[in-house]
Parts: sequence; C-alpha cells; structure tokens
Amino acid sequence: MRKTLTRALVAALALIVAPSAFADGRGNAGPDVAAPPVHAAPVAPATNAAAAPQGQTGIIALGNGELTLNVPQGYRFYPAPEAQAFLARNSAPAPSGAVLGMIARDGADIRAAGTWATIVSYDAVGYVQPETASGLSEANFEDSVRSARAEQQRAFEGFFTAPTFDAAATQLTWAERSAAPGAGGKDMRFEQKSLGRYGVAGLTSIGSADQMPEVEAAAADLRAMLSFPEGRRHSDFQPANDQVSNYSVPGLVTGVPNAAPAAEAASAAEGQTSFGGLAGWFPWVALGVIVLAIAGYLLMRRRKAEDEA
Repeated sequence: MRKTLTRALVAALALIVAPSAFADGRGNAGPDVAAPPVHAAPVAPATNAAAAPQGQTGIIALGNGELTLNVPQGYRFYPAPEAQAFLARNSAPAPSGAVLGMIARDGADIRAAGTWATIVSYDAVGYVQPETASGLSEANFEDSVRSARAEQQRAFEGFFTAPTFDAAATQLTWAERSAAPGAGGKDMRFEQKSLGRYGVAGLTSIGSADQMPEVEAAAADLRAMLSFPEGRRHSDFQPANDQVSNYSVPGLVTGVPNAAPAAEAASAAEGQTSFGGLAGWFPWVALGVIVLAIAGYLLMRRRKAEDEA
C-alpha cells in the first residue's frame, strides 16, 4: 500500500511540473488580447501617362495671325501635333497647306477609334477668284476629281454632297466618300473652305459614313468659329498689289492648280527675253541719243552764226 501511495504522489508531482517544463522560457506573455488584423498595403492607382488632352475654348489666333478661331462651349480645340496624330491613326490624308490644329466636341475622346474630328488648315495660295466657281457645274467634274485623286493616291468613291459655292460668303462646301459603303472605318470626309485675301482656310471633318448627319448638323457651328482678321478678308483684296491664285474654285476641290496655256507661256517668255535684250543695250542707246542731241544743237548754232555773218 505504501508503494501505491508513493506512485500516486510521483504522478501528481509530474502533472504539476510538466507545464513549466514545456513553457518557452520565463518571458511575459502579456495581456490576454487578440492581435490586430493584418491588412494589405493600399495600392495607388496606376497613372495613365497617355491621358487624353483637355483642349481649350475661347479666341485663338492661328497661323501667325492669318486666322482667328472662336471656340465656344460644347467644343474643344487641340494643337497641331494632336491633329497630325489623329490623321495618322485614321490613315487620313492631310488637307493641303499647313495643319494648324483640330476641333472636336466637348467630352469626346479624340484618341478613341470611333471619334470624328475637324482638322483646321490654311493654304497660302493667294486670292482665289470667285467667278471661277462656274466650273463646278460641268458635267464631267466628278470624273476630274476621280482622276486627280488617283494621281494623289487617295481613295475616292464619289461625293456624299456635291460641291457648292456660296458667293456671298465666299465659302466652298462638299463631302466625299473614301471607301465603298459598308467598308467601315473613317470613310467620310466633309470639307469646308473659306476664301481669304492671301489664301484659303479649311475645315476638314473626318469620320464614318454613319456620322455624316452629326457632322452636317455641326457644320454651321464649325464654320462660324473661323474668321479672317480685318485686312485679310476676301473683300480686302487689292488688284494692283495682291497675288491672284493659280487655283480656281474647282481646283480647290481637285487639288490641282490651273496650268498656263502654252501659247501664253511662250509669249510671256518671249517678252521677257526681248526686254532682257533691250535692257542690256539701254545704256548705249541712251548715250547715242544724248550724243546726237548735242551734235544737232552745235550744228544749229553754227548755221545760225553763218547766217548772221
């Protein structure tokens, strides 16, 4: 019985000593409080280095003062690099002259594939004579445009809107298809040309065929934004001093200047050659005339003296 009691005491002592034997040292366990939850570090939103530009409104001078653009609320103007990039993305030929910028509706993403926009340009070709607009009504004019586009390596599927000229406002308008119906993409080109004293300002709207109603509805707003400063308007033309353009009104559509007739060019060249020859002999001819005048004067005095004697 004594052995049994001894074993019971040893077992009880082992139960008391065991927890301290397995403890992790004598450290302080601290208060019995749950650890705070672990959260992932916040991730900053990625910045878009190629964010679409905001554009601007208001009065903007373009082309060293050749044009003035007054952009109202509801539209935005973007500088020339954005216009060039828009043309490149859409494989659209640039209008003739210098590209000055681009206009788009407020809120439109000009870098999105489905956005239409209007390129602003200026071509310093001189004063275009409005009376030449009669050539637009020729029966084979569309064929002339087709031939010109082939030489320019530009697609031409026909006119959306035939060219018309407003003589009072000196403005030319037309629209053409650059792809067959249903081809998709930027297959429509709406052109507005305003004639000035020294050149022609252009508004070229580029979009898809199904956007044509929207472009036509905005055409008047776009046209109203553009103006020539005083002294550079078409009505300020000075016939004695200003250059008359080699382009006719139909030539603004085809992009082909007028060719001088061969007989006229030959006559002009002959006249210049003749004048050049006379110009070389002019000093000697003048000297001869002076010598003859002096000799005639001396001869008359001599005869007068003889008569008196």
